[in-house]
Amino acid sequence: MTKVRVRGIYSTALTRLFLDAGLGVVQPSRVIAERFGLELAGEEPDVVVADRWDKHGVVAWGREEHVEAVLRVLREELPDAVFRRAPIQLWGIYRARVVDHVRGLVDLGGALAELAEGEELGPDAEEVLVQVVRFDGRKTTVSSFPSIRGRLLVLRPYEPGVEVSKRIADAEARSRLLELGGELAPDGIGLRFRSSSVGASRDDVEAELDELLGAWREVEDAFSSGEGPALLRPGEPVADVEFPSSSKRKLDEVRRSVCPTVEGHHLLKACGGELADAVELAEKLLAQEMEEEQVAKLFGEVLRREMPGEGSRLVMKHVKLDGRVLRVGVAEVLRASEGLTELLLLRLIRGRGFYDGLGARREPGDLALTETGLGSMRLATSYLSPDGSYKGTYVNLNTPVEVCPSYIRYVDLEVDVCVWPDGRSKVLD
Repeated sequence: MTKVRVRGIYSTALTRLFLDAGLGVVQPSRVIAERFGLELAGEEPDVVVADRWDKHGVVAWGREEHVEAVLRVLREELPDAVFRRAPIQLWGIYRARVVDHVRGLVDLGGALAELAEGEELGPDAEEVLVQVVRFDGRKTTVSSFPSIRGRLLVLRPYEPGVEVSKRIADAEARSRLLELGGELAPDGIGLRFRSSSVGASRDDVEAELDELLGAWREVEDAFSSGEGPALLRPGEPVADVEFPSSSKRKLDEVRRSVCPTVEGHHLLKACGGELADAVELAEKLLAQEMEEEQVAKLFGEVLRREMPGEGSRLVMKHVKLDGRVLRVGVAEVLRASEGLTELLLLRLIRGRGFYDGLGARREPGDLALTETGLGSMRLATSYLSPDGSYKGTYVNLNTPVEVCPSYIRYVDLEVDVCVWPDGRSKVLD
């Protein structure tokens, strides 16, 4: 059975889905443990699922077959979710080419990464040995202090000392492992005992330590004998899963089956700021059995205050299927209906060129008028010259538009329609 650790704003809904699908949920947060009657501690996970950097989805990493088990559940339950594979492997050890010493930027071979905060590249370094320690759906972070993970131990070649997992609470067990580590650790090399080592014998620890030391020697040999960016020791595959509007609404329903959940819970939590705080407060009041009508009234006041209205300025975030987020521009809200289901947005064009698909000339001073709205699966943008002459309309088909206080967001489905001033139209895909 695949064992999953879940963290982030989707924890309750995903825990429900995973448990219903026969997966195990381990090392839950205190809140999740209480909601589902789970043990706080538990075994090491096969897969970890956590929020993406923008909270509009999750990343999942672990052994390939277990990551696939998680993705299978998400595909079945969330048919509009967008699935991507990261170009790197978490905990993978790489020979990297230095791209920018000042910014700590390195090339792993097909992916750029940043050195972890507080670490620096030597001024003359051209190639470095690094390990991927974080991927959040946008940025890859590497460390020049690699480690090699086993079932019982983590070998730290550049960090001397012995540590014991905080999950091992028993004082006698901690003392035994610290003493054992002090006896076995080679000079200059550090060890960390994982939670699974609590009952391990000396022979088990010695056997795994020999195995990890051998693996480290192989990494050193591979680094010194080759050239150019390369993966020297495999890590864990990482999946990046985007949750468009419909996925979030489905997850709202799932969460509502477990605990009080306001309308739009996951979108508003992803928006962050005052809205995320208001969601938590409203749901606490519902859990305390305050009347739903009263909570809805209070929550509605926050929404009206925080969400955009006429005169607001919004960033338009156009998400490509491959994960790139394009900033179309900043638009002024000319018209906003109750509930934001109808929006009229105005952008002033500054650059020169040609409008995609239409072929019409793009000139400074042109106006772009976009009609869309919360939940709309299209953005219809009409282009006008400064004197009001109509240049054409470009209709973008997308996942339902999501609206936050400072931006709108949607995933481009890569099907568009062009309409010209003479009435001609054409579908582009």
